[in-house]
Amino acid sequence: MTCSNIYDLKKIPIYYEELRGKKLFTKALSEIDVNKKSVHLFYYKNANIPICALPKLGVVIISKRGFLSFCYNFYFFINSFNTKNIEISKQNIFSIAKSALSHEIGHLLDPNLSNIKSASNEIILSIANGIIKYNIDLKDDYYYKKNLPLEIEDSIIQFKKNNVTREINAWNIGKTIANFQSDTERYIFEKIKEYALATYNYGNLKDIVAENNVEKYIKSLL
Repeated sequence: MTCSNIYDLKKIPIYYEELRGKKLFTKALSEIDVNKKSVHLFYYKNANIPICALPKLGVVIISKRGFLSFCYNFYFFINSFNTKNIEISKQNIFSIAKSALSHEIGHLLDPNLSNIKSASNEIILSIANGIIKYNIDLKDDYYYKKNLPLEIEDSIIQFKKNNVTREINAWNIGKTIANFQSDTERYIFEKIKEYALATYNYGNLKDIVAENNVEKYIKSLL
C-alpha cells in the first residue's frame, strides 16, 4: 500500500499550509529551468480551479482547492497499484507541485501547440459538418450514447489522439525543464505523468460539443 493508513491523507493540507500556499509554487518555479519572465502564476486561494495553462497569455492558473484535490486523487490512484511507496511528506508535496507546474509550463513552451490547435479546429469543423449531414439532434439528452455514424466516430478518435499528443508533448517538455533534485523527485514526476495521462478526460461527443462551441460552428455552416 502506498499509504499505510488512509488517514495519512489528512497530512496533505497540513503540509500545504506549512509550504505557504502560493509560495510553494513560486519556490517550485524558481527550481524550473525556464525564463521566469515568460511565466505568470495566477493563484486563487478560495476558488476550485484545476491547475491549468493559458498559453497565449503565458499564464498558469493555480488554486488551493484544485491542487489539494489533485494530490488526493494522485495518492488514491497510486494506492490502487502495487507500486513503490511515495510517502506523504512535505518534500513530496513540494515535488508534486513542481511536477504539475513543469507540465503546465510545458504547454506554454510547446512549439507545436498552434499546429495542434489548428488540427483540433479542423476536426471540430468536421464533427459539426457530420452533425448537420446526419441530422443529429443535439437537444436529445442521449444523442451521444446512440450509434454514431462512422465518419463522426473517426473524427472523435482523431480529436482524442490530438489531445493525447498535446498532453504528451507538455509532459516531455516539462521533464526537460524540471531540474530534478533527487531520484525520488524524478520518480514522482513519472508517476504523476502516468496518473494524468490515465485519468485525463479526453471526452465523448457530448463533451466535445459543449467544450468547443460546436453549436456555434453549426450555426455558421447553416
